[in-house]
Amino acid sequence: MFKKASVALALVAAAASAHADVSLLSEGFDQVPGLTSAGWIITNTGTPGGATLPWVQGDGNIFSALTGTAESYISANYNNAPAGGLLGSWLITPVFSTAENLVISFWARSDILDGYADQLAFGLVDASGDISNALLGTTVTTTGAWTQYSLSIAGQGLGSNARFAIEYVGAADGANYVGVDNLVATVPEPSSWALAGLSLLGLAAIRRRRQSR
Repeated sequence: MFKKASVALALVAAAASAHADVSLLSEGFDQVPGLTSAGWIITNTGTPGGATLPWVQGDGNIFSALTGTAESYISANYNNAPAGGLLGSWLITPVFSTAENLVISFWARSDILDGYADQLAFGLVDASGDISNALLGTTVTTTGAWTQYSLSIAGQGLGSNARFAIEYVGAADGANYVGVDNLVATVPEPSSWALAGLSLLGLAAIRRRRQSR
């Protein structure tokens, strides 16, 4: 069932204006330490030996959250892997139903420094959370402004389910710092289903790279 769902993924470039009538998941990352006890999976498959843990509470001194208090977002940085290594920091949601047409969206941004870039891959993982079965069909380079990204999934029928995964990827030496905020999974009204998709908005702003996290 999961493979069928993955094949049916549809990405449509559009303004993310879906008006959901049912919310399956909504996370504002106000309290990141409590995520795993709520069914989230956070793991690191990058090069071992990084100096920092993957996906921790945002640092309001680097940039502020999209909404809420300054630190109410989740973040990862280049120190998740050692110098010369590859990043592989996974943020995976709890299980949700894929029985009906679904739109999953989140906001992300980077702390931009000239010569460095942060990349996020995202897509579905099966309900077990086994990342060897993950199908991450989209990779984006985040900008210096909060930008919304969305993934539309065709409904797979009664009893189907999955998780949504974001992986912080790329070479540690070329990355800096990325934040994610306001991740939601919704069943949109039929009239807005055609408008759901991938949207990339925002402007880059050069900032100095933090020397330590």
